[in-house]
Amino acid sequence: MSDTYSEEQLLPLSGIQHFAFCERQWGLIHLEQQWKENLKTAEGHILHERVH
Repeated sequence: MSDTYSEEQLLPLSGIQHFAFCERQWGLIHLEQQWKENLKTAEGHILHERVH
């Protein structure tokens, strides 16, 4: 039995966080590919970039 997985079989860590927070949010983002940027997510992205 192989321990390797295809890219489609992998779940991003953010997906686990989304699922734990709200299963519906997880489904919208990771299954239906629906995402809409807003002020808070844009600010978070900028702050995250500053850390690196």
